[in-house]
Amino acid sequence: MRTSILLGTTFLGSLACLPAHAATLSDHPSSIDKHHSAPHRKATSLSAERSEVIRVAGAAAGGGRMVAQNGAKSRSEITQAYIAKQAPTPNVFKLLGNMPGANVASADPFGMVSGNMTIRGMNSDQIGFTVEGAPLNDIGSYMAFPTEWVDSENLNEVTMQQGSANLDSPTIGASGGLVTMNLIDPSHKMGGTVAGSFGSYNTHREYVRLQTGDIGNTGMRAFVAWSHLEEPHFRGAGNDHKQHIDAKLVKDWANGSRSSVALTFDDSMKVSYLNPSLSAWQQYGRHANYSVDFSPTDTRYWKLHQSPYRVLILSAPQNIVVNSHLGFDFTPYFYWNSGTIASASLMSENAVYSGNQRYSVDLNGNGTTNDKVMMYTPFGTPYVYRPGMVSKVHYTIGHHTFVFGYWFDWSRQRMLNPYSEVGANGGPANVWGYLGNVKLSDGTRLASYDNLTVTRVNSLFFGDTFNALHNRLRIEAGVKESMVTRIGYNYLPGAQYRTSMNAAVTTPNLGARYKIDNHSQIFADVATNFRTPTLNALYNTYSATTGKVATLANPTQKTEYSISEEIGYRYQDNILNGSITFFNYNFTNRQVATQVTINNAQITQNINAGGQTSRGVDVEIGLHPWHHLHPYVSAEYLHATIDNNYKVGSDYLKTAGKTAVRSPSVQASVGLDYDDGTYFAGFSVKYVGRQFSTFMNDQAMPGYVNADMNFGYRMPKVLNTHPEVRLNLMNVGNNKYLSGVSGIAASSRASKGLYGTTIASQGTPTYYVAGSFAALATVKLDF
Repeated sequence: MRTSILLGTTFLGSLACLPAHAATLSDHPSSIDKHHSAPHRKATSLSAERSEVIRVAGAAAGGGRMVAQNGAKSRSEITQAYIAKQAPTPNVFKLLGNMPGANVASADPFGMVSGNMTIRGMNSDQIGFTVEGAPLNDIGSYMAFPTEWVDSENLNEVTMQQGSANLDSPTIGASGGLVTMNLIDPSHKMGGTVAGSFGSYNTHREYVRLQTGDIGNTGMRAFVAWSHLEEPHFRGAGNDHKQHIDAKLVKDWANGSRSSVALTFDDSMKVSYLNPSLSAWQQYGRHANYSVDFSPTDTRYWKLHQSPYRVLILSAPQNIVVNSHLGFDFTPYFYWNSGTIASASLMSENAVYSGNQRYSVDLNGNGTTNDKVMMYTPFGTPYVYRPGMVSKVHYTIGHHTFVFGYWFDWSRQRMLNPYSEVGANGGPANVWGYLGNVKLSDGTRLASYDNLTVTRVNSLFFGDTFNALHNRLRIEAGVKESMVTRIGYNYLPGAQYRTSMNAAVTTPNLGARYKIDNHSQIFADVATNFRTPTLNALYNTYSATTGKVATLANPTQKTEYSISEEIGYRYQDNILNGSITFFNYNFTNRQVATQVTINNAQITQNINAGGQTSRGVDVEIGLHPWHHLHPYVSAEYLHATIDNNYKVGSDYLKTAGKTAVRSPSVQASVGLDYDDGTYFAGFSVKYVGRQFSTFMNDQAMPGYVNADMNFGYRMPKVLNTHPEVRLNLMNVGNNKYLSGVSGIAASSRASKGLYGTTIASQGTPTYYVAGSFAALATVKLDF
């Protein structure tokens, strides 16, 4: 077996052999229970047990960038103390950018565009995201859209678990880690917050939050928050805007039980930025974008790339304390969205395709079918309905805490690529793309993609945590059985009507933490993770102009499976927090996300890259306040390699041993905050090394450095209000750089295969363009 497996197994086995002593109930399995304790829950023995899950008592170090940890897995966390000083724009990825292992590709100055994030080389669609226990990844593609989730003012903390998901995590695609978010709790005191921001490119934002305070003697309290943001583009034409609502209701029960309901709603309209190729970037720089002026034959006109989206997320975590030994947790949730990825196609009237079927249609209504007509051809999601629930029972007896749970998730996802008219101003007649669609004489709607996918998930999990040596030793073990079924209904003519995929995956995990003394601890874990194929594997996609297959269905695609191992050391006292973690991953059937252009829309698809091995080390150090200064440093070394050659036709590209895509070997971050209670300021600098964009390593984007700064002043109290002014500066050097890999390819140039044949280029990689220098001034009033 591999050295890393032997090392981890030896460590865990030696801990298991230590003599057991009486244990208190202050520890609970971090891998099988919530990683967030209710701040106002009464200190019953069972609730105290949960309170040590994620953190040790004490203020966060590094200006809120680092919280003391107590679990068997590597984990990093930012708190509201850090979040509150950043630009109040809606992108969780940007907030996580300085954490060890986090490689964030920004695509605009303020974070209105999602961009991308990798953790230890694992793409965002391989990372599970939850808010208040509700899953956020798209159930069909696993893609993450952080600008739609939670406003930063309403975040209490964000936790990033770099290695693996937890036993109870409601995810089926999190083979690369987990990010959890919790909203702030409503205040016990009635009040509110009003804020306004204005900055570069005439960006402006308005924010209001109202707190009910304690509602009589009901034990309930709530808040509701609203924001509006408009951000004109820093390159090219167009602007992005959104309205957002967050709300939360909490009920504290006398025995320590707790009930809450959280809501997030987002309504946005975004104009896409073009992700250029390397050659286009080198030639045009930031001017590589969609067209500013309209032409009747130009499908790249910016108004044809406006994408509306609406999202509703409901979660109702219920924590029930029966007694000091027995408790229940229930988290029902509901997720809904509707949106469109806008695009256009130039179509010949005598060759209009729906699937692979050809029709002759008078698209412009002039009585002939001999013209070429530009049509709006967006990839739309009319609806996703996704209810589910995670339920658990936990029981403590002696040195053991047992947990047994069940997760159920059901979704219904409609996807459509219809044809509709382009308006006289060059924009679509309807940006959603569902009205005024081209239809045949029998009423059939023409489309190149038209399907419904039903996904069912049933997961059972069981775990045990053993505490000994007066809680110095904790050993966690668990197993999860997940059963996933996808059923696809394809409504295109000529396509198979019904297809399905089924997967049943068992994922055991084992971990331990040992406290050497009050400040030092060692930890290790071995975990298994999986990722079922996306819904795209069920369907062919077709060109709207030729009827040819753009991407092939692959319903027999295998489930990705990974084994991850970590071993690390933590030091935590009242001066500094520090950790070092060595990690190893082994993947089979590694699924790599890429953006492909279909009908001029940038669509996410997946490539099976075979096996992959990733090894490295993460380092994180944060100091507690020293003369009002809060330093923070993080760094990662990563060695990620492809294990297999990549098959093309009857030959293979020689990819074995090549560096994996989106996997910089070195990245590091340095930050420093000053805060004396009245004045505050801070900066962070991030370096990210070179990243390959092809399996053959024949194209890469260069490394880069980015720096951000903030300054603020908390004014004296005025008429029972607490004013604050803040200035945030992004990319202070106005560095022009590519921030990440968007679309990958197996190779970008012709090469000789394993059997000697010449294999043509397999595609052209594309890249995210980082935002320019920008400033944002904010005035906030708490009352």
